[in-house]
Amino acid sequence: MTKISKFVFMLISLLMMLNVLVVLSFSQGIDAIHTENFHHKVTKIAPSKVTDTHSNWEKWLFLENDIVKSEQHYFAVLTRTDKELTVVKVTDVFSAMMMFSNVPLLLMFILASFIPFYIKASSDRKNSSSLAFISNETDKLLATFKITLPNKPTNNSLSHISMALNELNRHVKQHHLDTQLTIFQDKLTGLVDRHAYLEHLETQLQRAQKDGTKQALLFIDLDGFKQVNDSFGHSFGDEVLIQVANRLSTVIRNHDLSYMGTGINLELNLSRLGGDEFSIFIDHIDDDNRAVEVAKNVLQEVERDFVLGNKIIKIGASIGIASYPDSASTPNTLLQMADVAMYRAKADGRGIFRVYSPEMGNKIRRYHYLLEEMRLAIASQNFSLSFQPIVSVDDCSIDYFECLVRWNHPIEGPITPTEFIPIAEDSNLILELGNWILFEACRQMSAWHNAGMNKVRISVNISGVQLKHVPLYDWIMDTLAKTGLPARALLLEITESCLIHASDTIINDLQKLRRQGVLIAIDDFGTGFSSLSTLANLPVDVIKIDKLFIDQATINPKYEKILDSISNLGKTLDLKVVAEGVEVASQFELIKKLGIHCVQGYLISRPETSFNVGSKVIKNNLNHIALTGTGVCNPIINKNGET
Repeated sequence: MTKISKFVFMLISLLMMLNVLVVLSFSQGIDAIHTENFHHKVTKIAPSKVTDTHSNWEKWLFLENDIVKSEQHYFAVLTRTDKELTVVKVTDVFSAMMMFSNVPLLLMFILASFIPFYIKASSDRKNSSSLAFISNETDKLLATFKITLPNKPTNNSLSHISMALNELNRHVKQHHLDTQLTIFQDKLTGLVDRHAYLEHLETQLQRAQKDGTKQALLFIDLDGFKQVNDSFGHSFGDEVLIQVANRLSTVIRNHDLSYMGTGINLELNLSRLGGDEFSIFIDHIDDDNRAVEVAKNVLQEVERDFVLGNKIIKIGASIGIASYPDSASTPNTLLQMADVAMYRAKADGRGIFRVYSPEMGNKIRRYHYLLEEMRLAIASQNFSLSFQPIVSVDDCSIDYFECLVRWNHPIEGPITPTEFIPIAEDSNLILELGNWILFEACRQMSAWHNAGMNKVRISVNISGVQLKHVPLYDWIMDTLAKTGLPARALLLEITESCLIHASDTIINDLQKLRRQGVLIAIDDFGTGFSSLSTLANLPVDVIKIDKLFIDQATINPKYEKILDSISNLGKTLDLKVVAEGVEVASQFELIKKLGIHCVQGYLISRPETSFNVGSKVIKNNLNHIALTGTGVCNPIINKNGET
């Protein structure tokens, strides 16, 4: 209807313009006839030769002159008498007089009047085309995001586009919110992740610095969670983590610690940092006991039974507490100090909490320093091996050498294995270091074996980390093949606690190695609380009695009785028994009296380099080695009966 109305309006306007053009042109033409320039156009004609047109179009054109018609022409009457008419042809009026009238100006006016209409019409066509294109593209966007518009009537494309844009805007806002949740939220537990948590800590610490308030952070690590994953699978482990998150959320509510984020609607004072690690932030502390009370509540919640299907699972937690500004002043440092305190809680027995102190910080700095130095030492092969002989009590013939790793730091000097081995195990560097130790030990023993010591074995310590991550049988047999050492010349020492918790796969690998000729020894026997039934079922050939029992046996009769029992146990189970840490002659004599097979300790020999072993043992015992396949290492006793 709008387009039709515009068309009618333009048509009427055009007709009116034409009427004005005709009237003006005709009037001006008539006026021009009276000038002498156009007198030849005027004609005299008798009234009888023309007839009146008898029409109203003169009135419609607002003409003052009558129009008469002859057989050939129309004439405009200038003057009229009874005898004659003074006339001029209508065509002459329009044709001859046109250039001397205002017609060109009128045409320009008409053209100027119609230009805006043309421009507007062209603009309307373009706008209509653009709206159609935008509407089409909008529909494509709606289809892409699977958005359905409400069933509301729309008058035109503009209304449709407006409605579509409103829906798209709503969808984009929701998508932005969902994206924020995806970015900042832990997918498993629904808690904020480490990144968002640290950003929140940054804001809160700045506020605390401005207000002069104290804050605290709890670093929570689950105890026994890895065993849950290993025993029941990761799906059970994930369910435990979800339940832990719910229980910690309850702790947050009970202690009024909640802080909901603006825009993402997530609890910001509780986070899953990764794995089985969580953290709670307390943004205002009135007294130091508040963080302690929260920690106690967390321990209670985590220690409650976890019911998963028809199984009941028990775990615990170790918690480290660090406070602002006493412990640290930045989010990362505060989290790190709480982590340090958590490790102290684990070292002190697990299932407890510890508050950070500077002394703990010194230990963690030492830990990280040695960790980085150890990486460099492994890469540059700055470790070395020492070899300590284990001899028979009866004739002091060498039964085997225990291979011991040594680290002589270029700045600090010798660093004891008791300090760097736990760091290597904790960081899994023991895997790379252990590969090197086994290869070098087997290579060295292969050389001694070829030199005639074919009755002597080499002993290598295997850690629990290696048992868990390395395919034991394949690793050992591959190393033996590369070094050319017979399997019967190798003995593996594994601590009692590692053997007790060994998986069926590890036990099977140990059995296969024994069938190849490799011997297995329990190291530190007596410290792992193993039962006799467990000992009977383990693939073991040698028992090494821990140094603690040897030290106490000569001064405490009860320990002597324990040693006697272990000796008898070895005989009953057909196991070789070795006494570690024999340093004085009285200990040696006691060991001999109890019937223990072998001894190891400073009384016999300190750990020696391969060069010293070659000089002291092999060169001095060439004949004995040639006859027996082993050397002799007698006790070193001074006049006081000590080494």
